[in-house]
Amino acid sequence: MLPGFIENVQSIGYRWTWIFNLLLLQGAAVFFEGISIAAILPVLEIVETGGEIEPLKESSRYWEYLVSISEKLKIPLSLPSLLGGVFVLVLLRQVFIYVREIYAAGVQLEVIRRVRDRAFNGFLYAHLDHHDGIQGGRFVNEMTTELLTAAASISTGLKFISQVMTCAAYGVVVCLLSPSMTFVAFLVLGIVAVLLVRVMRGIHSLGYLVTGANQEMSSFLIERLNAIRLVRLSNVEAAELNALRGHTERQRSRLFKQHRLLALLGVLIEPIVLGVALVLLFAAVNNLALEMATVTLFFFILIRMAPIVKEAVIYRQSYLSQIASIEAVIARLNSLEAAKDDPGGTRVLKSLRDGISCHDVYFKYVGGNANALNGLNLFIPATKMTAIVGPSGAGKSTLVDCLPRLRTCTSGRITFDDSEQKEFSVVSLRQAISYVSQSPQIFNVSPAEHIRYGRPSASDEEVRRAASLAQADDFITEMKEGFDTPLGEGGIRLSGGQRQRLDLARALIRNAPILILDEPTSNLDPESEAKFLAALETVQQNTPITLIVIAHKPSTIHLADHIAVMEDGIVTASGTFPEVSGNNRWFNRAFDASNNIATDD
Repeated sequence: MLPGFIENVQSIGYRWTWIFNLLLLQGAAVFFEGISIAAILPVLEIVETGGEIEPLKESSRYWEYLVSISEKLKIPLSLPSLLGGVFVLVLLRQVFIYVREIYAAGVQLEVIRRVRDRAFNGFLYAHLDHHDGIQGGRFVNEMTTELLTAAASISTGLKFISQVMTCAAYGVVVCLLSPSMTFVAFLVLGIVAVLLVRVMRGIHSLGYLVTGANQEMSSFLIERLNAIRLVRLSNVEAAELNALRGHTERQRSRLFKQHRLLALLGVLIEPIVLGVALVLLFAAVNNLALEMATVTLFFFILIRMAPIVKEAVIYRQSYLSQIASIEAVIARLNSLEAAKDDPGGTRVLKSLRDGISCHDVYFKYVGGNANALNGLNLFIPATKMTAIVGPSGAGKSTLVDCLPRLRTCTSGRITFDDSEQKEFSVVSLRQAISYVSQSPQIFNVSPAEHIRYGRPSASDEEVRRAASLAQADDFITEMKEGFDTPLGEGGIRLSGGQRQRLDLARALIRNAPILILDEPTSNLDPESEAKFLAALETVQQNTPITLIVIAHKPSTIHLADHIAVMEDGIVTASGTFPEVSGNNRWFNRAFDASNNIATDD
């Protein structure tokens, strides 16, 4: 009836108690709907007898029930009381319909909230190999457009079931009126419904095309929003507009076809049902010799069923058109669940006494052709500054990702003070390691809020102390609102050097024993670089932090107590500056080139 409905209900997060309550409310509404329709028959019979009730009291069993009910309720049986009863039954039906709609809306919104929480939680705790394959635009589309459609599709399926229940109730009533007419009517309507479904079969596959168009559009927009500088400086605005028009046209065309098919269903069904009703009315009057009241009620029910049948068929087709959205959301949730990080061991890393050691470490990216780390051996001494240098693609960033287990080594061992990395919980590893990236991610918050991103419970005094240690307090206090000044999206109101020092303060406030910096000065001008290195030197001299710096510039390398040169996924030289410069050809070439550039400047 509805392909995959039960599985989709479970996978998308609907609770069976919610489904039961919705069907219970719909059942109550259908019950009063059926009773109110059935109650019209005695009204018609009274009208037919000119208002006389006495001749009807013993004419059939349901009149006996009516008499019994009126006596128990002590309400005289009359045309006004019957009309009032029908009105009360209709009101009760509407009350249950109202409660059902409100309850359904609440359930749908709760499911959307839970799915988004579940997806974002899965995203946060998925390993980086999985993140590498996530397209931001598709993910955003799945958690907005497709999720709304998916949640609506479950509601659509429940509405279809509700309409089927209503049709069943009407079927019971008309079957009691005339079994022969009911059989013919439902046989004809069933044949018509099957034919309509076959005609509209294409709407199912069209739903997948609509979902694909939505995902392509979201991916395109997010990519271009993040690359607006490149677009403008490349002078390709016209080409991008044409590309956007291609996406919007595909989206419009597929959605239009979907709406056209559903509209066609709406146009066809009511005339078909009305035609069946008229034919049956003619047959009833001429061949079945039914009473006029019975014929009138039968015809009324068939007319009443026309929009219900139409809605049922449309709901079914709408559900089929939305299955692609459900499958996209479920597939995303399942993939995030499967990619969940290994929690690691039970030990907690609180400090570093001796250092970090890498023993014959290998790592290969999913789908990669070669190892990024190729039997790497390295010792990083505690409380010292180690500079990791090497050409692009040498595996420096991969090594940095492996230390806090953002990526897990393919083979080999990493130890912290002779304790295996896997013995520590992933949470404690990441709490023990602070990180400053080459391009800081700064949200539209104040300096104080950004620094507290490292430790939300930090006091104002601790925030100012971290800013002072990172030498960021000078420019922060000069801002209009000081530590409470909004920074703009991406920290747009700060210079590159200011962003870097502010992010260093965020890393320092965590009081983590290990601090990793990924080429922190590569994007800075000489003045900003000098200020950042002065801040780094202050940290080095005044804290017991183990500093690990991926570096290219000689000014940063000179601060290091220990240097490791990486090439092709292995360490080819390590030691102090004199030891490395005397033993590594790449280091000598790179250092000489950097010195020449610095001299030319």
